[in-house]
Amino acid sequence: MRADPRAAAIAASLVSVAALLLAVPSLAGAASPPITTQAAAADAAFLAYAPPPAGGARALCLVDTGVNPTPDTAPGLVSATALDGGAVNDVDPLTHGTIDAAIAGGAGNGILGAWPQLKIVSVRATDVPSAGQIPTFGFDDYSRGITRCATYTTPGVQIAAIALPLSSMILPTPDQALEFADAVAQAKAHAIAILAAAGNDPGPIQLPGSQPGVLAVGAGDSNNAICSFSAWAGLTFYAPGCGLDQINSRGESFCCGNGTSQASVFAAAALVALRSYKPELTGTQAVQQLLSTTRNGHLDVAAAFRAAGLGAIVDAGTGAIPKPLPAVSSPVVPPAVAARRVPRPS
Repeated sequence: MRADPRAAAIAASLVSVAALLLAVPSLAGAASPPITTQAAAADAAFLAYAPPPAGGARALCLVDTGVNPTPDTAPGLVSATALDGGAVNDVDPLTHGTIDAAIAGGAGNGILGAWPQLKIVSVRATDVPSAGQIPTFGFDDYSRGITRCATYTTPGVQIAAIALPLSSMILPTPDQALEFADAVAQAKAHAIAILAAAGNDPGPIQLPGSQPGVLAVGAGDSNNAICSFSAWAGLTFYAPGCGLDQINSRGESFCCGNGTSQASVFAAAALVALRSYKPELTGTQAVQQLLSTTRNGHLDVAAAFRAAGLGAIVDAGTGAIPKPLPAVSSPVVPPAVAARRVPRPS
């Protein structure tokens, strides 16, 4: 990838994102919970257990660091390419893209994704760094990634949304801004929604989420409050982004992940599911459906589905959620009886 004098600043942003992705020790070998923290927070638990949509699942195009095929990501990973034509695996040492893919559509091995039926088209937009280094990217890689998604054509795979989880504070040149606007218009012409991470720094929305035609997603907690690290100024939409169940770079169950990256892909997966069950919705209409049914700006997936006339899907999925096993009581141990001294016959 071409040299970019701003690469160091962009890499620093990615380091910050990665640090939030992997903020606490892993719980190696722990089973994925039937209802994740994020699913409960967004009233989306039904979605992981909903019946298949009549027309099949649509796809999320994930523009990130690449995706490794793991037990959680492989079932839904239908395509993987790279803007530079090189390796398509996850080139981030902390597997940023793989973690995001699992949050969106994990099969339930290390993590149960927002919608396990989700199809994922992976587009690696970063460079391939030297061993142990953090990958970098330029602003024009956003545009190129969107264009790659918008022009993707594979029989049986229809992209409903594009996720841009890598945020940046570096301003584009005028030419890059025009190129980005053209790419967004191209995606809109194909009825594809675009969602982006709002940024992991309190304050204004970062790029590219601050651009017209892109839905910026901030990070919220289980109480519908804003996570302390999330961008918030000018932001109107939040999805679960702190205290998350997820996987770590080794594919192990992990608590508790944090980041607007995860929030953006969780919301994007919900939007793709909504369009899969109601295919007549355009990308713009699906975005409005999510925005109009929030709880004080926080994603409410069940409300969005019910408002779209999909209450039967919510009810069917809710009814299929595994019931908790009955508690096993400990056996009652009788109290110890004090030994009595028996008189010996004289």
